[in-house]
Amino acid sequence: MEQKLERKYGLFTAICMVAGIVIGSGVFFKAQTILTKTGGDMPLGIIAWLIGGAIMLVCLLTFSFMGQKYEKVNGLVDYAEATVGPKYGYYIGWFSATIYLPAMTSVLAWVSARYTLEFLTSANPNFPMTIPAAEGGCMVGPECMALTLFYLCAIYTMNVLSPKLAGKFQASTTVIKLIPLALIAVVGVLYGIFSSNGMLLENFTTKAEVAPVINPLLCAVWATAFAYEGWIIATSINAEIKDSKKNLPKALLLGGIIIAAVYILYYVGVAGGASNNQLIHDGATVAFTNIFGNV
Repeated sequence: MEQKLERKYGLFTAICMVAGIVIGSGVFFKAQTILTKTGGDMPLGIIAWLIGGAIMLVCLLTFSFMGQKYEKVNGLVDYAEATVGPKYGYYIGWFSATIYLPAMTSVLAWVSARYTLEFLTSANPNFPMTIPAAEGGCMVGPECMALTLFYLCAIYTMNVLSPKLAGKFQASTTVIKLIPLALIAVVGVLYGIFSSNGMLLENFTTKAEVAPVINPLLCAVWATAFAYEGWIIATSINAEIKDSKKNLPKALLLGGIIIAAVYILYYVGVAGGASNNQLIHDGATVAFTNIFGNV
């Protein structure tokens, strides 16, 4: 008997799911990584982001075509079964269920817990932790592991008990986290152009002092892979999207364009707030601090 799921998600929620899955922790540290891989060459880093985004969009186009033809309940597994055969679909299903999805969700829960504890300890240096933050307590301490487990259980519970609330939560968090990214993209560029130090022009014309890298463009494109990863999970809700054969392809393509644009604009924006050397050694936080202050 064919499985049926309630169609409860509209186009906006689907777009937010695609963009929200991909735009996460990677955006905050990948600017630093890309600069390091390119030897501090800002324009080469933009080319790497463009190539990585183009690869993602080609994959999105492929799955958009699949979404127009197949409208079942398993997304990627259904597409694998339709194109290669039931046995391959069976292997993809087990791979997704036992390796890919558990690994990705556990890592994201851990990163969320780590950032939460880093925020709390930066706001209050006396925040009680079994392992001090300076010794890696925010990364591997019992508080971090407990908070990771709490996030996993809380999100799972929300998805099971109230899928519609989960959809609203997805849309809300996507919009919320795009706000600081848009701010640094716009304000960072303006600050870098009109401030007295002319930081943006300097970063585009002067390389940072780092060790040379073999095949810097190839290494930088490879480094964008994690930042562009995760959108394929959105295909798992294809049977829950209203008018899926039209809206899922739209969500994949529009979400992909938003992702690539946000990454590139953010990368340029942080370059307006800090030098290439600062971004490589101290991360993007220094750009936020230089532009907006400690708050």
